[in-house]
Amino acid sequence: MTEQRANIFKCTVVLIITLELYACSKNPLSDIDIDDFHPEPQIGVYNISQRECELMLYRKVIRSDSPIGCERLKKVVFNFYPLTGDQSNINTDLGHQNELKTNAVYMMNKPSDELNDASRPRPNGALIVLDVVADEVLSLFEELYQLKFPIKSAIPIEYFSKKERLTENMNNSLAFDSRPITDGDKWSEHAYGAAIDINPLQNPYFYIKKSSKAILIPQSATEGYLNRAKYRVGKPVRAGMSEKVTTVFAKHGFVVWGGDWNMPIDYMHFQIGSRQFIEQLVALPLKDAKALFNHFVIQVNQCFEEKADMNDIAHLRKYCVDRIFNAFDM
Repeated sequence: MTEQRANIFKCTVVLIITLELYACSKNPLSDIDIDDFHPEPQIGVYNISQRECELMLYRKVIRSDSPIGCERLKKVVFNFYPLTGDQSNINTDLGHQNELKTNAVYMMNKPSDELNDASRPRPNGALIVLDVVADEVLSLFEELYQLKFPIKSAIPIEYFSKKERLTENMNNSLAFDSRPITDGDKWSEHAYGAAIDINPLQNPYFYIKKSSKAILIPQSATEGYLNRAKYRVGKPVRAGMSEKVTTVFAKHGFVVWGGDWNMPIDYMHFQIGSRQFIEQLVALPLKDAKALFNHFVIQVNQCFEEKADMNDIAHLRKYCVDRIFNAFDM
């Protein structure tokens, strides 16, 4: 009996030591998930902390061959209206021209006490973006908040595990992710922090392969969001769809919308011009890149102002985006 107890004691000691060794060898970053996401208490543009950069490296959101690293990224913290089952208080007619009038310069230069008014809820979203566009992204999401455009979630991708990211059913808005384009091998515009995906469930990615196989991301979008008609008999008006804010994104420099493409069609996707333009911004010194991007945004807004008498807001956006592409040789 004594020998049996001794064996049990030895086994227990071995087990404890094994568990302790496992705990010591386990990377503490492996346990981080979306519950650990806590944005700063004030909206604004923030540097990427060392811990945030380490998490991006650990989760392979940044890789050794990525086109940019943490030093070129900024975190934009903002408020958004939550996308819930009851959207009765949400303006579903954001496409009306009068409601899309905006002054991007004013939004960028709002006093910090006005942007962080005490009556506001605590910021609940963040995007990681290229440093050149960070101020404009803050201005963009401030306008979406003022318009009460609803967003389901906006958590940086590094807070999701690899398994969660592979499900392709996350309804999470995001920007930076150092990955190749979907079903391709060249870098995505997201790898430069120059693209934003908004409400993926409401704005899915759709592609038909040469084999005629249809690819839909997220797959759960088959119910309710492939039909993009605004008013449907017997169906409720849906909130959170990108068509309602394409002009808002364009006025803040995100002139390319994946919903304009023939194939694939990427309703969630917005980016700042062509790949050539994005690479030019990355290559330039930061001061010069910001000056170029600000000039780009000013030109877009001047077009909207000059042609404000156009009755069709979609036609106005097409005209101004086509013009800016020609002006900047994209």
